[in-house]
Parts: sequence; structure tokens; C-alpha cells
Amino acid sequence: MSEVYLGKLSLFQADWASYRQAVISGNIANANTVGYKAADVVSFESALAKASNLDGSTKAGIAVRQDAAWDVLHSGTAVNLANEMIKAGETVSALDLNTSVMKSFHRMVVSAFGS
Repeated sequence: MSEVYLGKLSLFQADWASYRQAVISGNIANANTVGYKAADVVSFESALAKASNLDGSTKAGIAVRQDAAWDVLHSGTAVNLANEMIKAGETVSALDLNTSVMKSFHRMVVSAFGS
């Protein structure tokens, strides 16, 4: 039995969310570093469009880009902690949705084939 496409898509989305959380945590860790500019990853839709197939490396379409600075602080950094918290919340919500879809899919498969 071959792998179901939904599983590959879910794995790609989970990798994207994990990578984005790592970039966000790096932004927060460097919030007081003079001259540091915040980064973000491309949107999930863009990353998915760049990944030709989901068989190879799951990081294939995920790329880091410079985040649009909201403002430059007195310390010389361009990291807005409120913006980073918003992005972190969005990422957690996306991962929660992913988990819910996969749980529902699992329940459907178990009920179709029996326990």
C-alpha cells in the first residue's frame, strides 16, 4: 500500500511550521542585537508551490526571507516582539489545524478498516 498524499502534505506543513518557529525564536533571541533584522519564511502556499513533489526533501520549498520591518527601535534593531508573537500564534494555529485534520483522517481510516 502506497503512502497517502494527505500524509505527505501534512508532513510538509508540519516541517514548514517547525522551521518558521525556529526562525521566529531566532528573531526573539536577537531582539537586542544591534543591526539585526528580523527574518521570516515564505508563506506555506509559496513553499508548497515551489516544492515540485513531496517525495524528496521536505524542506525543498521552504526559504527564509527578510521580514518587513515595522519600525527600527532605539537600540538599532528591527525586531518587533509583538509582531513576532503574532507570527508565533499564527504558526501554532496552523499546526493545530494540521493535527486536527490528521486525527480526523486517522479516525476515518480506523473506522473503515476496523480497529
